This record gives sequence, C-alpha cells and structure tokens, in this order.
Amino acid sequence: MLLVLFYLITPALLVFLCQRNKLMEKIGVVVLTFAAGILIAMTVDLSAFFPQEVFMPVQKNISEISIAIALPLLMFSIDVKSTLYMAKDTLKGMGLALLSVMVMSTIGALIFTEEVDKVWQVAGMSVGAYTGGGPNMGAIKTAIQGDESIFLTMVTYDIIFSAVYLVFVMSIAKSLFGKFLRPYEGKQNPSTLDYAGMEHMSDESSQAYKKLLQPKLILQTVTALTLSLMVVGISLAFAKLLPESLASVMTIISITTLGLLASFIPKVRALANSFQLGMYLILVFCFTTGTMIDTDIFNTFDVSLASYVCFILLGSLLMQAVLCKITNVDTDTFLITSSAAIMSVPFIPVIAGALKNREILLPGFAAAIIGYAVGNYLGILVANLSRWLIGA
Repeated sequence: MLLVLFYLITPALLVFLCQRNKLMEKIGVVVLTFAAGILIAMTVDLSAFFPQEVFMPVQKNISEISIAIALPLLMFSIDVKSTLYMAKDTLKGMGLALLSVMVMSTIGALIFTEEVDKVWQVAGMSVGAYTGGGPNMGAIKTAIQGDESIFLTMVTYDIIFSAVYLVFVMSIAKSLFGKFLRPYEGKQNPSTLDYAGMEHMSDESSQAYKKLLQPKLILQTVTALTLSLMVVGISLAFAKLLPESLASVMTIISITTLGLLASFIPKVRALANSFQLGMYLILVFCFTTGTMIDTDIFNTFDVSLASYVCFILLGSLLMQAVLCKITNVDTDTFLITSSAAIMSVPFIPVIAGALKNREILLPGFAAAIIGYAVGNYLGILVANLSRWLIGA
C-alpha cells in the first residue's frame, strides 16, 4: 500500500510544486513527472525497501491500470462532431500524418527485421506513440502483450528523439519546408478567436489540475471516474468471453470504443474534470513508467532500435511533406498536424506559438484528439500486419 500511494501521490506533489515555481511550470509537469521517475530509477534501489516480487508487479499493474482508466476519461470530454468540424482542412493534413507513420513503421519493420528484436511489437507501439501519444503506446503494449523491456527502452528513446523533433519544429522547420510548401492563408481575425468549448484541453499548465479539488465539482468527478471504471469493467468482462489470444487486444479496443461512444451522450460529455482526471492518471503512468526504466539502457545503447525510431520519425516527416505538396497543404498545417501526431495534445500551444500562428491552435487540438482516438486501432493494425509480413 505504501508503494501504491507513493506512485499515486508523487505526481500530485509535482503538480503542487509547478503551481508555485515559474521555472518548473515552464518545463512542464508532464516532463517533470517522467524525469522524476527516471531520476528515482537511477538513484534509488527499490529492492532495498521492497522484495522484487512485490514492487515489480505493483509498477506494472499501476502503469496498465492508470492507462486503462485514463483512456475513457479522456474520450468522455471529446465532442466528436465539433472536433471534426473544427479540424476542416486540417483533417487532410492529419490523415496524411497518420498514413505516413503507419507506412514508415511497416516499411521499417521489414528493413530492421534482423536487427531489432520483436520488431513487429516495436512497429505497433511506435504507431501508437506517433499517432496518439505515450498513453496509446502503453495501451498497445498491453493489447499485443508486448515485451516490457522493449517498451521501456522505447519510452526512453521516444523522450530523447521527440525532444530533438520538437526543437527542430520550433526552430528551422517552417523556413525549411516553407521553401516548397505554400504559405498559410489566414481565415479569421486572430483577435476574435476563442477555444470554442475546448478550454479544458487548451490549458496544459499545472493550474488546470486545481479544478480536481473544487468541492462543487467532486460529485461530477466521482461520476466520471465511476463511468470510466464501468467501461473498463465491461471491456474486461467482454474479453473473458473471447479466446485468450484475443483478450488483451479486444480489451483495449473495447475501452477506446466505449469511451468514444459515451462521449456522444451530452450529459457524459459535460461532466466536469473527466479530462483533468484522465490527464492526472497519465501523469501517474508517466511517473511509474519512469521508475521502471532500466538505467543500463543509457550504458548499453541499442543502435538498431534507436535507428528504427529515427527512421520512423524522419521518414514519416518527409513522406508527409511530399504528400502535403501533392495535395496542396500549407506549411503551418503540415507542421501542426505532424506535431499533433508525434507530440500530442499538451505540446500544441507550444508549437502554435513557435509558428506564430494562433489560428492553427484549435485545428491542432482537433487533430491531436483524433490521434488519441484512433491511435490504438492503428497501432494494433500495424503490429499484426507487420507480424504477418515478416512471418513472426
């Protein structure tokens, strides 16, 4: 119980510190929770306090349970119709981004078959990471019963290479791709823009979590959590009716699908704090995953796996750029949809600011939300397709 409380409460402490420290707030609570977990993995030997047969299952269970409960909570607050409407032209760019990641992950699986162990698992988890985000990668790992050590290594490399990607997009990407993609044409007066009901997703700061402590919203928060637990429970019960080989994958598909279907019910969609509670559980997942990382990863760099991840990132970026040129997608839409796929929702305001284009903020959110929604389906599809192609 002490170990469980440690994993559940530490992210809350980091949120509290970010709310009071401008530097920590600027770094971001998501980054800090990952970093704190990795720091603990590097400096604290948990086996000195808990038997290995105790803390390792606890880590694994918390990471998987937090993702399972978080997914419906994130889905509940999505207005699918409004999201698709707001995306407008961005849908084309996001579709090209998703297609590019899927194609490059599959091609990469064929190229790196001999070099990367269980490459079909890597392909599926990569699609989850680079169409939705870390939560999708964790969900797909559970769905395909992925190797834990490969997953943790991928998490580490994902952090490193995604950071490089972010710096590239925020610095020279616009001027570079702007040489052959058309410029963005403004559609609105920037002073009249608002978040059109998506304020709960537009605030990526630690201040957003204060709503979780508001007494007047506790009943709605508990209701959202209860509904999420019901979705998970129904999905697990459904999976028990299936062959064991399909149980994991169908559990994740069912959780995602039921969460999306529930979002069409206005009263469910209007529940306060479902998104914030889901994001807090993502912080729990980030922190727990960080503590699970084997620090030997930093000493025994897997060149093949790192090369595969780089191949997907660079290859999908270039492929999407070419497709955007063919389909006449502008530079800013290309970059915001690529970022929505690779970096997900929390980074959209940062990238829109770096591009100096506030108009693409809402479409960027819409595109990233679509990525969250479809990431699990696409990752599972690519994992099984790659497995079939390489005969694994």
